[in-house]
Amino acid sequence: MRVTIGTRASKLAMTQTQWIVQRLRQQWPNLDVVIEQIHTTGDRVTSVPLSQIGSDGVFVTEIEHALHEGRIDLAVHSLKDLPTVQPDDLRLVIVGPREDVRDVFVSRVPFQISEGRLGPVEESADLSDALRIGTCSLRRTAQIRDLAPHAQILSLRGNVDTRLRKLDAGDYDGIVLASAGLHRLGMQERLAERLTYFPVENLLPAPGQGALALECRADDRMLELLAPLQDEQVLATTTAERMFMRRLGAGCYLPVAAYSTIKAQILEIAGIVASLDGLRRIRVRQSISWTEHSTIAEAEQLGIALAEQALAQGAREIIRELALPRDREHLNV
Repeated sequence: MRVTIGTRASKLAMTQTQWIVQRLRQQWPNLDVVIEQIHTTGDRVTSVPLSQIGSDGVFVTEIEHALHEGRIDLAVHSLKDLPTVQPDDLRLVIVGPREDVRDVFVSRVPFQISEGRLGPVEESADLSDALRIGTCSLRRTAQIRDLAPHAQILSLRGNVDTRLRKLDAGDYDGIVLASAGLHRLGMQERLAERLTYFPVENLLPAPGQGALALECRADDRMLELLAPLQDEQVLATTTAERMFMRRLGAGCYLPVAAYSTIKAQILEIAGIVASLDGLRRIRVRQSISWTEHSTIAEAEQLGIALAEQALAQGAREIIRELALPRDREHLNV
């Protein structure tokens, strides 16, 4: 059987795709795989923040077009990049295990988080008056305001290598990345002395962060091929996270965060909706019993219930203020 896999045209995306290919060939040794790199809007337009490019799907739309046209049979995505609503004729398979979900601060000098504040290990470190932090994420920006209240948050786009080059050139004192990407690229050891991992209690990740998703047409043969790669626990936790964001009506680019875990037969989820200045922050948390008989529908309901809790505490106003004007009329809150 021959399978054409579509993926974004980046080093990280190719690394993730090669890992998926290995997993598929472990299950199906005779599988013939072809990889097609696809340039998405988010990859082409790097001069402006993601929040100004448009709605969800800036890293996905062109790849889904290739699926619809039959040019590819399967797509590999970082789950956090996927809109929470898929086209009716496409299906998702969530792959495990999930990588480290934390965000990480990569700096030119060693930093630490002490008493809820981000600062250099050495007080005499040569830094500008206001710490310059690079990120393109409104979610990270809103939460970093609490960790570094006086920091200057500067826009940063590009792939991992590009962002690191800008850091080393002195454009920033530190940049915030997803640790999952660094780990998949095998860069964490080389950068170890320059990394400060944010505990999820201090900086909650994006829904789905650290997980990979496979997208295909609603074809029984392809779904059977991918079934061994589905991870039920990762599916449950990320479903709860994504349903939280979906019910809020928030896009991937807004400061909405969620993280769900399964421990001791408890499915728990924490969520945040924050204003961009970090001054208004709605934190919510819920949990349900989770056993081998639990269903994904229960995980969905947990995410929805968490969103309803956030909405009752004022999340609707924060989201509407931050949404692009053309998106406000589509918000389901």
